[in-house]
Amino acid sequence: MAAEIISTVERRRSWPPEVKLRIIEEALAPGASIAAVADRNGVCRSLLYTWLRLVRDDKMPGIAITPRPTSSFVPIRIEPPAIAPVPEARPDDHPPPRLPSRGRRPALVEISLINGRVIKVDECIDPAALAQLVAALDGGAR
Repeated sequence: MAAEIISTVERRRSWPPEVKLRIIEEALAPGASIAAVADRNGVCRSLLYTWLRLVRDDKMPGIAITPRPTSSFVPIRIEPPAIAPVPEARPDDHPPPRLPSRGRRPALVEISLINGRVIKVDECIDPAALAQLVAALDGGAR
């Protein structure tokens, strides 16, 4: 029976960020085995899992695998309202929506979109213009 005598006490290893990044990239490669990558690089398996969790949660300084959200802008153009001729009223037609009278401010309509954005518009907004605005701000998410 053979016995191993340990004469020195090893300290914890310090892993530079470049080495951590290389090992994490290797572990995230398609078909890679965490255990095999850890064994090949002399890293404890649980430490590699800890590194991966820290990177996924954006808590490891200098290393991030999730892309940062970017804001995007939608180009708009503001034009003066077009004055349309008043169509002749027929008895079976519904009355057109009334514009606010001179004594009061138009009411605001608040619309919450699926993506969390909120739009507040006047009650007399053109439905077609509102539909285009909602489609642009909603980003086509359905």
